[in-house]
Amino acid sequence: MKELSSEYRTQNKDKLKNYYIQNKDKLKVSSREYYLLNKNKMNESNRKNYFQNIEKKKEYYREYRNLNKDKIKEASREYRLLNKEKIKQLNVKKNIERNNGTYVPFISWKSDESIREYFENIAPLLHISDLSDWYRISRLQIHDMKGMCMNFQHLLNQNDFYHIFSNILFY
Repeated sequence: MKELSSEYRTQNKDKLKNYYIQNKDKLKVSSREYYLLNKNKMNESNRKNYFQNIEKKKEYYREYRNLNKDKIKEASREYRLLNKEKIKQLNVKKNIERNNGTYVPFISWKSDESIREYFENIAPLLHISDLSDWYRISRLQIHDMKGMCMNFQHLLNQNDFYHIFSNILFY
């Protein structure tokens, strides 16, 4: 039956094309009616098929990722380069949501200027008005503000906050 229908389609390709063009609206209506009549059966069948083949799909995707690992990495690298600003805006939005409506920027701890900028941003959040107020701030509070970094931790282990922050904040 299947072979016959495929042969018929190949032999009468032009006739079928003309028929579909002439009866386009009629076919849409009949297709829609068929869908409405059999919607529940089709949904049930799709659901059953999904659960029966879930392991096959997982295995297929796993193999696909393994075979195309380099292509996927390159495509994601290109995507990140093309959408750098959008990704940055989304990260800022997530940062604001995580910090209860305040924005604490991500910084690099390598330059004194970025460290100074970071501490200037968190100072109002920690209610710091004077340089001596930094004495009451703990490492945990700075960590909670997403400011702890392994490269900077050795500075916080020293108890001379005045010396550290006077060099960074007030030059």
